[in-house]
Amino acid sequence: SALSIFFLIWQSIAGSVLFVVVLSIGESIWSPRLYEYTTLIAPKGREGTYASLSSAPYFVAKLAVGYLGGYLLQEYCPAAPCEQGWYMWFIIGITTIIGPIGIVICYSYIRGDGVDMQIAITPRVDTEREE
Repeated sequence: SALSIFFLIWQSIAGSVLFVVVLSIGESIWSPRLYEYTTLIAPKGREGTYASLSSAPYFVAKLAVGYLGGYLLQEYCPAAPCEQGWYMWFIIGITTIIGPIGIVICYSYIRGDGVDMQIAITPRVDTEREE
């Protein structure tokens, strides 16, 4: 999802379409994993509380994004046509990519067991079966 912002640098219809497609694919992969992880770490009976708290960063980010977006529009696109819009989208892209990079760097800490990234990407298969 974070990489989708960089398609807006081209300021074209094709860039906008690629933005929506990549964002949609990224969200369809990321969102279920976030909810799954949240419910897995939650204590029994507290899954709802953990799920609601996992969306708190989105709420807090929206406060800052409004001010940042207004500032960037005023600074780089004060009037139509917007000639420096690519720079604005580049700045937004850099701020957006920080989270995924942090997750990749801190993955073994988040996971809690030192599992490397390749193993974590492959789906888990339960080898113990009830017989």
